[in-house]
Amino acid sequence: MKLTIIGAGAIGGTIGAHMFRAGHDITLCDADKDYVEAIQRGGLLIEGPVNEFTVRIPAITPAELPDTIEHAIVAVKSLHTASAAALLRDRLAPDGFVLTVQNGLTADTLIEAVGADRVISSFVNFGADVMGPGRVMQGNIGTFRVGEIAGGTITPRVQELADALPYAVATDNVLGYLWGKEAYGAMLWAGAVSDLSIAETLERPAYRLLMVALAEEVLAQAPVAVESFDGFVPDDLEGSLDRLAVFNRKSAKSHSGIYRDLMVRKRKTEVDEVHKDIQGPIFDRVVEMIHDIEEGRRTCEVRNLDELAAFVASRIA
Repeated sequence: MKLTIIGAGAIGGTIGAHMFRAGHDITLCDADKDYVEAIQRGGLLIEGPVNEFTVRIPAITPAELPDTIEHAIVAVKSLHTASAAALLRDRLAPDGFVLTVQNGLTADTLIEAVGADRVISSFVNFGADVMGPGRVMQGNIGTFRVGEIAGGTITPRVQELADALPYAVATDNVLGYLWGKEAYGAMLWAGAVSDLSIAETLERPAYRLLMVALAEEVLAQAPVAVESFDGFVPDDLEGSLDRLAVFNRKSAKSHSGIYRDLMVRKRKTEVDEVHKDIQGPIFDRVVEMIHDIEEGRRTCEVRNLDELAAFVASRIA
């Protein structure tokens, strides 16, 4: 396949490197000039326990994009979706399509730019982090599903993508996976206000009520049947905590990308974009806390998580 990947960070870089290594015609595009120049000089290094390899893959900045793009993958943070959509609005070929591999329910922004019939969605649950210019650490292998947003059938283009993408499987209910990720993601947002690892926040008895209540709050808003993945089972949230803890303990990625945005990369998170999709008193409280950390009124520490747990306990008492 010939694909341009908009956003060459953790997920986009990992996907692009694997596809390029498998013989596909891949170009990476990223707004970080230093990151792009590092790839141009020495290639993109994928490191970690899954595999270690370097690919000499084409990399450009948005200003260098060609006038026409045949197919694209959008892998930017959800708060940058509008910028990615603007790049594709007048460039995507008439018979082309764009696949979003982002967190959250970002397809509407892309649909507005290129049309509903040219947007495909996906659910990605493998972990990866940018470790430096031209370096991505892939922490594990997780569920990857690709599907038409409308669901109900697996089209030839979805199957073609699933065959080309690393670890991907075609699905006729991609939204079901995305809403499952929203519920699991709510737990990750809560855990990120502390300095504990993902596994620790999921398995500690003090936070089980909080995690289950958050997931229930999200699942109550899901408009589709929610799918299971990597230990998450919507009908067994208590058991899901233990299974997800085991899944995360096997990964070299110990902390969420949210935590890394807050404490390592010191940049704004995607929380406001996620908050557009899901609301509720518990998640609203998590969002307030994330804002406090972003703006320097708090730091990531266990007492934040204790405060959230006490808030949930008081609501149930």
